[in-house]
Amino acid sequence: MEREGYVSLWIGNFKSDEELLKYVELIYTEDGDCLPSQFLQDFNIYMEDFDEDFIESICLEKEVISIVDLISGCSYEDVIIPKYENLVNMKSSDNINAGILLYNFQYDESVKLVNNDDYKFKFVGTVEYK
Repeated sequence: MEREGYVSLWIGNFKSDEELLKYVELIYTEDGDCLPSQFLQDFNIYMEDFDEDFIESICLEKEVISIVDLISGCSYEDVIIPKYENLVNMKSSDNINAGILLYNFQYDESVKLVNNDDYKFKFVGTVEYK
């Protein structure tokens, strides 16, 4: 749900930045109707519960074992990285190269993990950034 000053993070593995952008992109029909992205569908997030201008996605060419390496350069990094370092324990076997951040949003954790042939994402947590 929408919550000012909070950010929710998902981490996982994706083939490419282009594919990740397709995964999070809202789809508009010829009639101008907006359909939820596959990401929103996978994690049962309603489009009305967040502002599409407050989503950030990251896909690196190689896998990382540190949340610092994954989300460095994101908005409010100096505030959120230390908080996520306390929540995330990444291992090389996790195969993490991608992240999705939803700002001004507190996820209800209805789905914690999505794993299929093309990608894998898990919800990490929500922290305050303001």
